[in-house]
Amino acid sequence: MMALAAAAITAATLFHTPAAQAADTGPHTAAPAADGRLYAYYDVDFKRLCASWSGNSTNWGSCRNTTSSLWNNGYPGNLDDVWVYWGLNHSGARRGVHNGVALANLNHWTFDANTGAGAGQRLNNNISSHMWTNL
Repeated sequence: MMALAAAAITAATLFHTPAAQAADTGPHTAAPAADGRLYAYYDVDFKRLCASWSGNSTNWGSCRNTTSSLWNNGYPGNLDDVWVYWGLNHSGARRGVHNGVALANLNHWTFDANTGAGAGQRLNNNISSHMWTNL
């Protein structure tokens, strides 16, 4: 019964199209326990950690427009997904990143169409802020 429930959750997660999915491999060989944080890395393949956040950020500071990989290691449950934004203060185009998703190369992902300034642009070196949400 547990395996069937896990398979259903996995299938639901993989087929949710508006947000970034787990096509890239995770930042670690063994999946660590969720720690409630969003991680941003300067380089692809989760190299050179820039910063991590447990709450929302209106300005990524030194990580703004310099991030090439991303990992949502939030706690599963309410507000466990993340909107990443092209602009400061949660403005401009956005892209959803589901809980547990690790994106090794942000060149493979773009901001959603018709969501404001920056729509359709690559996420790589182009994220300025983020907000925890339910996707």
